[in-house]
Amino acid sequence: MEKLSAEKNHFLGIAAHDLRNPLAVIMAYSEFLESDAEGGFYEEQREFVATIRRTSEFMLRLVDDLLNVSTIESGQLRLDLQPADLAGQVAHNVHLNSTLAAKKAITISFEPPALSVLLSYDAGKIEQVLNNLIGNAIKFSHRGTRVTVRLTYEDGSAMVAIEDQGQGIPEADWPKIYQPFSNVSVRSTDGEQSTGLGLAICRRLIEGHGGRIGVVSEVGQGSTFFFTLPLDAGHPVESSRNE
Repeated sequence: MEKLSAEKNHFLGIAAHDLRNPLAVIMAYSEFLESDAEGGFYEEQREFVATIRRTSEFMLRLVDDLLNVSTIESGQLRLDLQPADLAGQVAHNVHLNSTLAAKKAITISFEPPALSVLLSYDAGKIEQVLNNLIGNAIKFSHRGTRVTVRLTYEDGSAMVAIEDQGQGIPEADWPKIYQPFSNVSVRSTDGEQSTGLGLAICRRLIEGHGGRIGVVSEVGQGSTFFFTLPLDAGHPVESSRNE
């Protein structure tokens, strides 16, 4: 079984890698055509090009997620642990997602701690986690609601919590959401697509750092996803955020 699993992961990695480049080319050319479509295309043709761009973009995200799963499941996950300012990174990711939130009239805010703490973690991997969790909060929330991101330090850990005012998740579905391609009852509120792999990848990345990920949710009231990172991994140094 271990041998078959290893072969499966190897094949998945090769297939996803080989699919990525042609998909990236399709998306790049469709973006070029879309930007140049106003003067030379009929409305129906512009819709066709936009559909090609959206579909290829989604497929590229799926391939990237499959590559991540293949790497993680094969035991080849490597973390580049470096001292970094988690508060600054969270603030930057909130800013990046503010445009996505604005499209649904969702207010997104970040409540930073009084002090910033430098700790050792893989900034690229945590950026991936932040983008997924904050993006999901927007994706599964109704228009005109609020998303609040908080960062706290306690009990030897840094904790990031993303609270939304969305649909909420039935408690019976909580264990399923971290399983690849899991079938849960909650759907995005504006037809946004999902690869079904994001939370599974987030869980493995956070656990690889020695942290944990979880959710507290009530149907009709919203959800709060959170993850922790250990403070003692990098011998954190406090610095003021009054600059």
